[in-house]
Amino acid sequence: MHVYKFRVLLEDQDDFLRDYEIGSKQTFGDFNRILIDSLNLDGKELASFSVCDSKWKKMKEITLIDMMDNLQEPDDTFDEDEEPKSRMPMFVMDNVKIKDMIDDPHQRLIYEYNFLSPQLFFIELIKISDAIPGVNYPVCVKQVGQLVNTAIPLPSFDFDDIENEAMIQEADDMIKDGQLDEDINDEIPPSEMQW
Repeated sequence: MHVYKFRVLLEDQDDFLRDYEIGSKQTFGDFNRILIDSLNLDGKELASFSVCDSKWKKMKEITLIDMMDNLQEPDDTFDEDEEPKSRMPMFVMDNVKIKDMIDDPHQRLIYEYNFLSPQLFFIELIKISDAIPGVNYPVCVKQVGQLVNTAIPLPSFDFDDIENEAMIQEADDMIKDGQLDEDINDEIPPSEMQW
């Protein structure tokens, strides 16, 4: 079996580096699990890999779960002046072997963890070798620096605060009375209203 060695760098942290070795017949699900374990991520968020070209342009997406709506057709509608739009090919991590997505000796990938407060990891294939008997792949073979959580926390609202609760109640009352709609319509000249 062949082993792929990938180097992982973090978007906003120059002193961070990880090298991973993973078997060619293992899946992107296996790769995802070693990343979560070795980086001490909580594993509760969605994640995806994007297979990229040499300029980091995303070509295919490999998601944690099936994100495609089977009933929805690809968007191939287009305007006469535009190129047709089509969806990027999507796959599910546990169904895709690493070797099936490698078509460049320096294959590039982007790993995105937590879509609401994303962390982007840039991954590049740096070596292909034979597996060493007795090694349990995937494995992290090099670590430099610690992962600093650069994710921006989402704002939290304290609805127990009496002032916030009063403002929300006042807005609700205005909506119920139709006052809010009237105030908005009064500010827009009739000539600019669209019916």
